[in-house]
Amino acid sequence: MKTAKNRVVLGLNAYSHDAGAALFLDGRLVFAAEEERFDATKHSPAFPRGAIAAALRFAGLEPRDIDQVAFCWKRGMGRGRKFAYVLRRFPRSLPFLRERPAGLPPRLQYLRTVRGLSRDLAALDIHAPITHVAHHRAHAAQAWLFGPADDAAILTADGMGEWTATATWHARRGELSCLARQSYPHSLGKVYAAVTQHLGFRPDSGEGKTTGLAAFGRDDLVAAFKPLVQAHPEDLYRVALDRFAYPLGKMRMAGPAFEALFGPPRAPESPLAPAHEDLAFALQRVIEDVVLAVARRLRAATGSTHLGLAGGLFLNCALNGRLRCEAGYNTVFAFPAAGDAGAAVGAGALVAGAPRVALTDVFWGDAVDATECDRALSTYPDVVVTDVDDPADWAATALANGKVIGWVQGRMEFGPRALGGRSILGDPRQATTRDHINAAVKFREGFRPLAPAVLDEEAAAWFEIDAPSPHMLFAAAAREQTRQRAPAVVHVDGTARVQTVADGPLRAVLEGFHARTGVPILLNTSLNVRGQPIARTAQDALAVLDRSALDALVIGNRIVEKTGRRTTMGGNA
Repeated sequence: MKTAKNRVVLGLNAYSHDAGAALFLDGRLVFAAEEERFDATKHSPAFPRGAIAAALRFAGLEPRDIDQVAFCWKRGMGRGRKFAYVLRRFPRSLPFLRERPAGLPPRLQYLRTVRGLSRDLAALDIHAPITHVAHHRAHAAQAWLFGPADDAAILTADGMGEWTATATWHARRGELSCLARQSYPHSLGKVYAAVTQHLGFRPDSGEGKTTGLAAFGRDDLVAAFKPLVQAHPEDLYRVALDRFAYPLGKMRMAGPAFEALFGPPRAPESPLAPAHEDLAFALQRVIEDVVLAVARRLRAATGSTHLGLAGGLFLNCALNGRLRCEAGYNTVFAFPAAGDAGAAVGAGALVAGAPRVALTDVFWGDAVDATECDRALSTYPDVVVTDVDDPADWAATALANGKVIGWVQGRMEFGPRALGGRSILGDPRQATTRDHINAAVKFREGFRPLAPAVLDEEAAAWFEIDAPSPHMLFAAAAREQTRQRAPAVVHVDGTARVQTVADGPLRAVLEGFHARTGVPILLNTSLNVRGQPIARTAQDALAVLDRSALDALVIGNRIVEKTGRRTTMGGNA
């Protein structure tokens, strides 16, 4: 319940991809969640009614208790610059005036619906004043206010926020100053999305698949790709716009000139060829090199020894890993929900006047209580439920015996990575574990890697890593013993997207598994199946168990198994 002195700020992203809400109470973040977890639409573009309701419910507040709303987009959305851009290129830019089909980011609809923000808030009985925060400033705030250093160089990059695609910043003495911007259509995010679509994946969704595929490629196409995106002495970088079709609003974002260089687009779900792998490799390498060049220039300009990262481009773990190793900074921090849902947190933090507090965890969402679990279990009569005193001990034994389990504990993670709140866990000692999970549990492409969760104090002995990586956002090379003893979490290029675990329920499972096997690592991936968001509720988790080849589901202290697949080892039922 709100008291007279409480100040309540609601941060929002809506109407584009990755809608979300964040609630601040007296400058402290108390809840954050993506709308996709509520409406079951991955990367949901909806107004986040479900996330807002959950935030208020968690804090014991009513809609009228909200004092201010922070929206992570400026009111005009850069409409003037967009109109001038289209007009200068008309009639070639005519595609910009047509709405795009489902599966591609919205365009005109987005510009129309954002004007309805006050109306949508009023429908929830929220009548607080709205502060519009420039999109990349919201991203920069994510990287600074939740990072470890007051003096920080900040780099933000995505497809386009209003009109900015990339920006450099310097935070010091409590101020966040923009140093340089690169505007659309010179966009690293759009280039990555265009190639992702060319490779047969969904843009603004499947970029992680492109990154995973890149590890299989060779450097044969790097020389041909380099002229398309290059660091620039006056601008941050420049894109060879005539080689892409997205600058003119085409639905095929790469377009004919690109296809003349790299061949025809791959049909979705069709077989992957070495040429696709090589193109993904070239894209990844060139983007990494360009961003490294920008980051090094920013280091020289600011003198800062800490680099903060935010914006959707920095969900790319391979890129982040190179920045950590090669950009010349002592420390590098990427905000875990680097994309637009996280911008709701950045906008909210700025408006709430949140102090800089180094991030410890991102378990900011809903928890599953016993009543909800009972209600969900009542809809699945064909399961066996066992209560145990020590679920971590039961899980460690089951995993050491080769089982694959769902793990639902505590509050839900914020962002696209499962970190032990809503996870699928597996034994990393056999490479077949990865193949089994991809094929029979998550029903996704076999080339996609799965990540290791490792005991924090053991990480350096198993991976080439010299700093904690608790949010699974940095790729690091696996050491030889990891390749031999935990091959399921090592990608084809010898790297892994490492999550170091210092505390919490997942640590207890890791400790138990380590004691039983001598390996301080578990395979950890998100509790969902292909095309679905990460599970939020017990009902969501049970649906994954029902649809997939999971051996068991651990929800709190309850072990849930399908009839006929009961795991009898371990635990103290």
